[in-house]
Amino acid sequence: MRLLTREQLRTQVWVALTVLEPYEKRALGVVVEQTRKDVTEDLVLRIMGEPESETVILQPDLVGSPYSRVGVWNVDEPHPHPDMVRPR
Repeated sequence: MRLLTREQLRTQVWVALTVLEPYEKRALGVVVEQTRKDVTEDLVLRIMGEPESETVILQPDLVGSPYSRVGVWNVDEPHPHPDMVRPR
């Protein structure tokens, strides 16, 4: 089990916005680098909350060869709080 840090989330959001197709960047208004940084900061703040009381995000361990993807709860690793999982 891994704890997703604020920096890791920030990096994931920034990369996701950076690798968008040009037409998707235009549609979202994130063509300019500074705008991407601002949107990334806003999303991280909305997801994690303030640094003094931030949300805890847990991810399953990395799996695959060589640890190429994030695992799946209840498949690669048991869920830490099974009573919080929605029945399918």
